[in-house]
Amino acid sequence: MQLPKSVLIDDIEYKVEEVSNKELQLTAEDLKGDYWGDTRYKKASIRICEGMAEDEAKITLVHEIIHAILQERGFDRQNNDEAMVDGLAHALRMLVKQNPELIREVMS
Repeated sequence: MQLPKSVLIDDIEYKVEEVSNKELQLTAEDLKGDYWGDTRYKKASIRICEGMAEDEAKITLVHEIIHAILQERGFDRQNNDEAMVDGLAHALRMLVKQNPELIREVMS
């Protein structure tokens, strides 16, 4: 998947980059096990693990974008709820994928 170079969230440009899984884990000591992305709010960056399957990369990007939106909107408690963020990411992706006409209409 070709990731965008950046994404604009509430007038803040978040840089998007692919990094190794090892690099992701080095900067997130509080997380254990494998994970596929992270969002660095002070640096305004989203990092996605390189070499993932296309569908996994897409859902991970949406997941991290939701984290950034929640952070920028001040929803700190909800932002820490990984199950909620993941559920929203999957639901939002399916909404857009299954309803392209609705999305075009809402965005026009």
